[in-house]
Amino acid sequence: MKLSENALSKISAPSSLLKTDADIDRIQKNANDRKRVIYWIGFLDGALSSNRIEPGEEAAILAEADKFVEFFDDPDALDLAEDIRARCFSGQNDLMAALEDVIADKRNEIQAEAPYSERDEVNEFLGFCAGVVCDGLILLKEADAILARIRASDTLTSSPVYRDLWRATEAAMADSVLSDDEAEEIRQWIALLVGDGYVDTGVPNIGTTAQLDEPVSDPALIEFEDKCFVLTGPMRMGTRSFIIKEIERCGGEVGKTVVRRTDYVVVSSNASKNWRATHFGTKIERAKELIVEGYKLRFVAEHALEKAIKSCGRGK
Repeated sequence: MKLSENALSKISAPSSLLKTDADIDRIQKNANDRKRVIYWIGFLDGALSSNRIEPGEEAAILAEADKFVEFFDDPDALDLAEDIRARCFSGQNDLMAALEDVIADKRNEIQAEAPYSERDEVNEFLGFCAGVVCDGLILLKEADAILARIRASDTLTSSPVYRDLWRATEAAMADSVLSDDEAEEIRQWIALLVGDGYVDTGVPNIGTTAQLDEPVSDPALIEFEDKCFVLTGPMRMGTRSFIIKEIERCGGEVGKTVVRRTDYVVVSSNASKNWRATHFGTKIERAKELIVEGYKLRFVAEHALEKAIKSCGRGK
């Protein structure tokens, strides 16, 4: 059975009738703006965690500031970037004081909008890790700072996503000495969360993508019968209610949240840059946790789901 006429009309609709990237950005603008600001706060705090500016960090901070200005046209980040370029700082202490002022100002702005949530705490920690690794190295004070943050947070200690990083830093700091091998292991676990540092990639971290299990892109690998799907973000192929009906027509079901019996988490093509950003959404984080715990859950690309529905042979 081919996809219903209703489905085909929606999937084949003119692009003018589909949600554009700008529409998606507007829908999620407030949440994504808050994520990026908090990530920026965490990044600067991470860069400062060694209590000095290390080689390579100033260039990374400049790149992140430029990216932040690109997102927000933020005057504080713009001033910081211009001052770094103009070599206005008299030394490390002067630059560090300027970074601390930016952190304080942004934190006050964020907390004035709404109290910190667990989601904010996670996003700041991810930014913090990115700031630590921006120069490609992990120092003793940085490892100690990472461990202190994890230990102080019920949110981080209760999530399997951060368990390996926690284990590695606990083991490394047991003797208060950080070997090269221990530092490299910590760096690798951070890279799995937020990517490699700026010194390795030349790319600012605030706009990059987190590492996720590669989404299923082959529709032949998607089963419907008695399988549970969870949708993330607005989909190009139609409304959520329409997609749910099509999945049910093919023998599957759709859940509202990611649970242990979830089989597939569908990553929206339209919103992938938001849902797969380093500061990932709740559904994707929960899916990552279950994958770490050993559950056979898979991410699915929206285009693969669309093709699988088209080839589904059930019903009318």
